[in-house]
Amino acid sequence: MYAVITGDIIESQQTATTVWMPILKEVLSQFGSNPKDWEIFRGDSFQIICPPEQALLCAMIIKSYLKSHEIQVRMAIGIGTIDYRTDKVTDSNGSAFVHSGTRFDNLKKQTLALQTPWEELNSPLSIMLDLAAITLDKWTAKTAEVICFKLQNPSLSQKEIAENLDKKRQGNVSEALKRGGFDELQQLLDYYHKQVTMLC
Repeated sequence: MYAVITGDIIESQQTATTVWMPILKEVLSQFGSNPKDWEIFRGDSFQIICPPEQALLCAMIIKSYLKSHEIQVRMAIGIGTIDYRTDKVTDSNGSAFVHSGTRFDNLKKQTLALQTPWEELNSPLSIMLDLAAITLDKWTAKTAEVICFKLQNPSLSQKEIAENLDKKRQGNVSEALKRGGFDELQQLLDYYHKQVTMLC
């Protein structure tokens, strides 16, 4: 089983490509090599292949990293098989790609959605993601920066995060995590990881 994340930059044409493209490449490069593990196509669209149990965490890191640079993104996670894999993500195929692409094409006002082979998981996770988006989509750049760094470095204390991000006080980090709903987000990530690990 694999996960495929399909996404694009929201309103990319309103910002110079030279502004958002390096930032997008920077965050995607954390998840493997281009174009085998991730690829940018059709200008502002991208796809990533990742382990299914890590897919939601990957999507959250991408979302928070881009938001910390005031860039908005839409993504759909698809879990399934990859029946044909090449050295290019966009030349590969399988149900993971079908689930991701179909779910992405059906995005309306949503900025994060998911489709798995397990119907008993699709409905509760869809509700959870819709509720989470109420908070996630309102992150400020500063809040997103702290959330992203915590997701990438879960073992670091708030004091260490403050030192790494040049925040004046540990309290600034604590306030940003609370404002960004980090504890609730972590509960969602833990639930997702547990359920997908059991089903895979």
